[in-house]
Amino acid sequence: MDVNLISSMFEGLPRQGPGLDEATAYAFSFLPPDAKRGRILDIGCGSGMQDLTLARISPDSHITATDLHQPFLDDLTNRAKTAGLDRNITTRQASMDNLPFDEEIFDIVWAEGSAFIIGILPALQTWKKFIKPQGYMMISDCTWYTNSPSEECKNFFNEISPDMPSVPEAEEMIRSEGYSLIGSFRLADTGWWNHFYKPLTTRLGMLKEKFTDNSDAQCIIQGLEMEMDIHRKYSHEYGYTYFIMKKSPLTS
Repeated sequence: MDVNLISSMFEGLPRQGPGLDEATAYAFSFLPPDAKRGRILDIGCGSGMQDLTLARISPDSHITATDLHQPFLDDLTNRAKTAGLDRNITTRQASMDNLPFDEEIFDIVWAEGSAFIIGILPALQTWKKFIKPQGYMMISDCTWYTNSPSEECKNFFNEISPDMPSVPEAEEMIRSEGYSLIGSFRLADTGWWNHFYKPLTTRLGMLKEKFTDNSDAQCIIQGLEMEMDIHRKYSHEYGYTYFIMKKSPLTS
């Protein structure tokens, strides 16, 4: 499937995945003041609504926002300028599995809803080198809330995300990679709808007409509609979990 085609369908949306400004701020509140004043690397930022939130609540920090799709970065740049936050945010086009940065230069690595692209475990392993020795990481991603999901829900995610972990499994991955888990919490269901599924529903109606003769696009659209239907039925069985962690094990 054409990655650029998929990404283009999400252009202009407030978010490219589930999230809430309040959730971003709450996750950030787990971190100590010195880290909040440092350098933040946002990986797979999309159009960067979370970066605008981080810049507002931590004006002494600097955020390097990365994504592979340049139109998302252009959107973030324009929104940051409009909000008067452009001094706090720099964008960089880069692939999350080949980031062009020196090791141990960031106080915080931030990834809202993007780690699934390479997998949570590879993300924990690959991105760790960019964090300072006493730095932090925050990952939010889709997790199972139950060990016995409904058959329809399980079959859907087996197709698109077969390695999706439960919350305890994700927490064990974090510890096994040498991080110390500081805290975790679930994203409220409004975070799926307010700035993602609701505007996406409107967008899909337009895209159906635009891509009438494009079978790949129609397949993507059908998949997104199915995803929303699955969430309406089974949001109690899975959802986004925010994990906040420290690179080095905590000392007593």
